[in-house]
Amino acid sequence: MEIHELTDEEMDRMADALLRKMRIERKQLSRQELEKEIIDYLGKKQACCLATASRDGIPRVSVVDYVNDGLTIYIFSEGGRKFKNLKENNRVAIGIGTSARTFRSVRGVNILGTAEIFTEDTREFAHAMKLMRPAFEDVERETGGPIEFPKGMVRIIKVTPTKMVYYHNNRGIFNAHWEA
Repeated sequence: MEIHELTDEEMDRMADALLRKMRIERKQLSRQELEKEIIDYLGKKQACCLATASRDGIPRVSVVDYVNDGLTIYIFSEGGRKFKNLKENNRVAIGIGTSARTFRSVRGVNILGTAEIFTEDTREFAHAMKLMRPAFEDVERETGGPIEFPKGMVRIIKVTPTKMVYYHNNRGIFNAHWEA
């Protein structure tokens, strides 16, 4: 059986038909409106998967916690194969999504971008740690004390988006593209 790959136009026609049947008006957002939608969604802290690849193209997916500053993503990590991959290849993909049981409930963002690694002796690291402070306070409440990390163990991955695709089907936003 020959496989037919959907074109963007075919995908749009299918989405339009499904949204019409569900009586949801399709929205075409301006760049500013789309950025506002994505930033709002990133602030909800849904599950995040970071995909890296080695120089040879061997992929790795890591489920990570993140914070955002606008469209910029900061990931706190104490190690793993992803750092070796990032040294060899700084291009990444991120998938953040809400569990979708129906077409109507699909909401998420796919992000392509470039990553930089920061250590505790940089201003960017301090900025990200300040953004992450509320999450650390939650853990400290749960454990009854401060979190301490060995010096040099923790790093911050900063992801700067180059392309994003956003979905919020219940609001009529389907396959909305953003590029830097």
